[in-house]
Amino acid sequence: MATVQYMNVKTAALQWGLTERRVRILCSEGRVDGVIRNGWAWNIPAGTPKPQDGRTLRHIKNTNMRPGAVNYKELDALRERLAEMERDPDEVWSAVRSQIPRLVSGALAFDGVVVSATDIEALYRGKLVPSLSFEETLLALNCRTILLRTLAVTGLGPIERGAVDTPFLSEQKLRLLERDLLAGIDDTPSLRYRDASLPAGGSDDDKVFTIAAQMAILMMQYEKEWQMLHPLVRASFLFGELIRLCPFGGHDGLFALLAMDMELLAFGYPPAIIASDQCEEVRADLALTSGHGNYQRLIGFFEHSLIGSLKEMEG
Repeated sequence: MATVQYMNVKTAALQWGLTERRVRILCSEGRVDGVIRNGWAWNIPAGTPKPQDGRTLRHIKNTNMRPGAVNYKELDALRERLAEMERDPDEVWSAVRSQIPRLVSGALAFDGVVVSATDIEALYRGKLVPSLSFEETLLALNCRTILLRTLAVTGLGPIERGAVDTPFLSEQKLRLLERDLLAGIDDTPSLRYRDASLPAGGSDDDKVFTIAAQMAILMMQYEKEWQMLHPLVRASFLFGELIRLCPFGGHDGLFALLAMDMELLAFGYPPAIIASDQCEEVRADLALTSGHGNYQRLIGFFEHSLIGSLKEMEG
């Protein structure tokens, strides 16, 4: 196997025509393919192409995204009650754990993999489930690990909150999410976006742009414009765009829902759940987002899911 050659930030800056500071920012944001951090230094694979710069791609951003008229009063009241509730944190941990089998079963069903929540729950209890393939077993286990690790950082209700970045997600975190999702399945993932081009979201013409370019502009919108939106709207926009782009080309529904739920947990909401029998409803709601930019039904679906989860946690 050929040894990978690396270049430092100074060399990359000269090759790409950027300042060293800008190269470091791109590395820290996960915008440089294959980059490895070594202490304070960044090791960049030699020959890596210059990353797309979201600041120069504003003309392809998806501005055709409308949340519609949704009232979040009940949802936010439940969230505040949970935050103020004097309750044993272990009870909230237990409540979230109990919801994960339904969440994973539904997300896998969205990707066309039929696995019952009962089988996933048995797996989590340490039982061998013959109906699960090796890959399905690892995906289910990895999902639980990702969600519980996120919960340990973000907290929820009486669970103590750690240091949470704002914005919470970044391209680097999405790449790490893909890595963690594939742990044990592919332990050497390239973490590169799939090599494909699509029309920009909301575009009226046939001009196409690479997945890498559209991910750059998506995260620019998320980090800037979307931060003023309600967290549920922001998370729903993120879910819809990740489904549209399928950035890594595998387990796209699972990846998009995990990213959405990480965002929701960061702002005090429980994970959203798509039950296995609700997949067609969600696909119909997504069709409205891609055709008309209308997110009202999709946001309403997830709002109903969160309200149900919060009521369960109230006991």
